[in-house]
Amino acid sequence: MLSRLTVTGVFLVLTAATAVSAVERWQDALSEATLRSWGVAGYSLLKVGIVLAFSVFVAVRDPARRPSREPVAFAACAAAVAALVALREPPADAATTVVVAGDLVALASFAWLLVAVLALGRCFGVLPEARGLVTHGPYRLVRHPVYLGELGACAGLVLAAPQAWNFGAALVFALAQVVRMRLEENALSVEFPEYIDYAARTPRLIPRVPARRMRVLAGGRTT
Repeated sequence: MLSRLTVTGVFLVLTAATAVSAVERWQDALSEATLRSWGVAGYSLLKVGIVLAFSVFVAVRDPARRPSREPVAFAACAAAVAALVALREPPADAATTVVVAGDLVALASFAWLLVAVLALGRCFGVLPEARGLVTHGPYRLVRHPVYLGELGACAGLVLAAPQAWNFGAALVFALAQVVRMRLEENALSVEFPEYIDYAARTPRLIPRVPARRMRVLAGGRTT
């Protein structure tokens, strides 16, 4: 319980910190009423929404069957969260179309992330631990739909604010996610022997396009 309260508290503090900036951006948007100011305000709100979602998901998750005690797991999770919070807002010279396009990518990824988390239910966790084996919903398409949503949301935020700092933060975020995925797969393989078969037929991040559809897209004939 202490661990859950501590982690939830940390996420809530991060949420509050990002919310302060979001309030300022929405005040600017209301006063300026330009497409770019609304795009920046949307950017800040998406960032708050992602961090807040994790606060809620952590608070309601089930206990892990095998709690993670590996230092690398804690380091990877801390790096991922820190990288996301460290993302900077679009610079003053950022094109409005770029800001809006990035917001749309982040919004679509966030929607996918929510669907994946709802399918995961109380098995959600921040640390790569085994709480249950979920294979329905988005998990029928990829083994890590939550990570896919997180990576897509981060990519959208970087697209909206393309600067060297954000590219560096995104690289740290992506590397941390790779570590988390591998540790989670190891934990699931130990707790659920059937996970090996599931992993063999389900791609990690990118859904497979059925061969029949590939032929249609390529303009080939089907029988």
